Amino acid sequence: MRAAVIGRGRLGQAVAEQLRIRGAEVVLLSRVNGFDVTRPVRLEEHGRLDAVVEATDIFTINAQKARAFFQASTTNVNAAVAQAGIPLHLLISIVNCQDPALAKNGYYAGKAAQEQAAAHAAAPVTTLRSTLWFEFARQNLDRTRIGPFRLVPQMRVQPVALDSVAQIAADRCLGTRSFRVLDVCGPEVMTLWKMTLGLPGSKGVPIPLPVPTRAGRAFRNGTLLPSPEAQIIGPRYSEWLRQKQQSPA
Repeated sequence: MRAAVIGRGRLGQAVAEQLRIRGAEVVLLSRVNGFDVTRPVRLEEHGRLDAVVEATDIFTINAQKARAFFQASTTNVNAAVAQAGIPLHLLISIVNCQDPALAKNGYYAGKAAQEQAAAHAAAPVTTLRSTLWFEFARQNLDRTRIGPFRLVPQMRVQPVALDSVAQIAADRCLGTRSFRVLDVCGPEVMTLWKMTLGLPGSKGVPIPLPVPTRAGRAFRNGTLLPSPEAQIIGPRYSEWLRQKQQSPA
């Protein structure tokens, strides 16, 4: 089985690893090797492919920039999938990204636009949505430095381990799972603040931040929480932290 994973960020690397563990051959594509999803792309030159996983990402709070990137990504990737006759285009997205309360949040607005592009795509798109990853707690600290302080937005979430999401993606590519749209989440509701306080070896002073916008209120009020139909996967956050601490460097 051969799959192309588009995107070399945390998500793309995690999905590629899970596919390889299962014996699949993986082609990892990104701007690093000239695969720019903001422009028309071709997949035929990469040989026979049984699946394409769209794991592209951009870090921005600018809604216009996010929409433009994610719309272009799915439109161009799907056109290439259709042209090459590849059986599966798997898009990895975010639970509840299309909620109206998040429409002015740059990143979520971009992911919502991406799902709209998928809905009107030339070839069928399979969508796997996840809640916030456990890894986001550390990532947020790295991104929100103000002197010795680290800003922690107030959020109620039901976070999930990225590796668990990647396992579901790999299962779908290999045909051991079948779905057209699936929402997944971790086993417990908690706050980003609690996740942050649980991180070992954190530098700086965490400061809780109530984001004063409609999206900020939505984060606090549980808009990011999944529906009861979402599939619960992976370990609890405390179990995941212990596993990470015990893993060899």
